[in-house]
Parts: sequence; structure tokens; C-alpha cells
Amino acid sequence: MDNFYLKHEKACFKQNGVTIYGEKRRDFISNYHAIYKMIKQSQPDIVVSNFSYINPAILFGKLLGVKHNVAWFHSAYGHTKPNKLKVWNKTLYLNMADVVVANSASLQKEMQSVYKVPENNTRRVPFWTNITKYSSDSNTLKIPKDQSVINIGCPGRLLADKNHALVIEAVFQLKKNHTSRIRLYIAGNGVYRNQLETLVRDLKLEQEVVFLGLLDVNSMAAFYEAMDVVVLPSFHEAFGLVFIEAIALGTPVLVSKAFGALDFINDKKFPLEDFSFNPHSLHELINKLAPYINHKGFKADYFKTMYSEAFEKEIIYKRIKAVILDQKTDT
Repeated sequence: MDNFYLKHEKACFKQNGVTIYGEKRRDFISNYHAIYKMIKQSQPDIVVSNFSYINPAILFGKLLGVKHNVAWFHSAYGHTKPNKLKVWNKTLYLNMADVVVANSASLQKEMQSVYKVPENNTRRVPFWTNITKYSSDSNTLKIPKDQSVINIGCPGRLLADKNHALVIEAVFQLKKNHTSRIRLYIAGNGVYRNQLETLVRDLKLEQEVVFLGLLDVNSMAAFYEAMDVVVLPSFHEAFGLVFIEAIALGTPVLVSKAFGALDFINDKKFPLEDFSFNPHSLHELINKLAPYINHKGFKADYFKTMYSEAFEKEIIYKRIKAVILDQKTDT
């Protein structure tokens, strides 16, 4: 088995018995040529590709006689809002694949409705996270843990679609109606930061809202652990890795109902209404936040159990293995 990637520098090493090749990311033609060369040299029976690798991997897999091509698609149509040409182009390539794996039920439906992939050519597999293996770098992050202050976290790229403004407005309303001190920590960076900072100034929340910027994985572990509750308000999320990172560490979470990761949770054991909200409803988010402001929200064990039962690595490994074996036996 070989694993191939394009990054900042060339590399070749083994990890858990898998040979990993890295080529330096260059221009469009060079990147495509590197993927072509990798497939030609390794002569695989199955190619599993994702992100920007899907189109060239499927194309060159077909040209080089690869028996089975699996595309693992991660991006929701509503989030990326591709134009008609991009939809046509992606439709062409996805329908050349033998199977398309999506990471949520909603994205699986998009494969069929938007990109016209036949239903029997789609599968659904979630992600897992390795964040529990990273040390929390609290010395670098320096978020004070004070029992008299409720720390609310909101991680994610600073884009309009991520809906950070809703959380800022919720903090403004909660501050007026609760005596508890509240501090909102926003982790991430992006083009929408100036608008969010303007909103904070307009609401006079400069003492309550802290912009942390982009954090590395160790600092993100410390971020989650320092929060009393994390709010994830996106309008569109095909899956939502930040959600499973937080619950893996036992951080209480309030999550938008638009998150695809919710599709994999046992709603009978973990009712979604307990921790999810309409990302268009400020009132609903405030009502869901209120118990945490009063120290009456769900505890760490609730969320850790949710993670272990839906997103544990071994569970997902078996699902991926089933997809690959299905391709091997489909001759």
C-alpha cells in the first residue's frame, strides 16, 4: 500500500507499514504530472483519492488501467457554491469513479442530486480525529481557567458561512441578562475577521471577545480543554471535524443542525435537540447556551461517550475496509 501527497517538500518514509511519498507542490501541470507518475510507478489495483487529487487520480487511473477508482468527497455544495462549469466538470469526473465516498448523508444525497452519481455508486463513511494524541500547549495559549468566568469557544475559518456573528450576538444578549462573566474565544483566521471585529466594537464587547488567530494542533487541544462550551454555528458543514475534535476531548458542544457529522450519532441515546440548534435562530442558541452559563450543561463524559460510539477509529476503519474489499471482489 502506498500513500501519496503534495506538500512543501519532497519526502519518502514508512509509517505503520505504509510507504508514504511526498512531492513538492508546484503549478497545476507539475502537480498533475506528479500524480500521473505516482500511479504509473505503483500500478495499484485500487486508487482512493480526495480533495484536489480526485480529478487527476480518476483521469490517470482510467488511462493507466487501474481496476477500481474510489473518490472520497468532502465539500458540501452549499458551502463552496461552485458555478455551473465547476459542477459540470466535477460531475464528469465523479461519474468516472467506481464508487464515491461521502462523509455524511446530506453529502451523499448531493452526490446523487447535484453531481448525478448513481445511488448504488455512493457510500457514506465519517471521519475520526487524532487530537487526543496531542499535548495541550496551555503555556503558549494562556487562556485563564477561572470558575467565575464562562469560557465559550468558537473555532473555524473566519468566513461569513461559518456564522461567528451569531455567537457574538448571543454573548451580547447573555451579558445583558446574566450576572455570570462570559468570555468568547474565537480561534481561526480569514477574510471575515474585520467585519467580526467591527461587530464586537459596535456591541462594546471588546472585553468579552478574544480573537486568538490561527492555532496549531497542540494549541487547539489546549483551546478545547479550556472551554466550558464550544459553539459551532456554521450554515453549511459537510461533516465538521471541529465537532468531533471537541467531543473526543470531552468538551461540551452546541452544534449547528447543518453539521453532517450528526448523521452518525444515535439520536435515541443522544437526542440531537439536546446539543444542536438552528444556525439561523439567535433565540434558539441563547436558550441552549443558558444552562452552561448557569453551570448546568451536559458534562464531559456525555460527549466522550458520544464520540467513542460514533467516531472511534476502529469503527471507521471497518467501514473504509468494507468499501475497499467491496471494490476488490467486484470483478
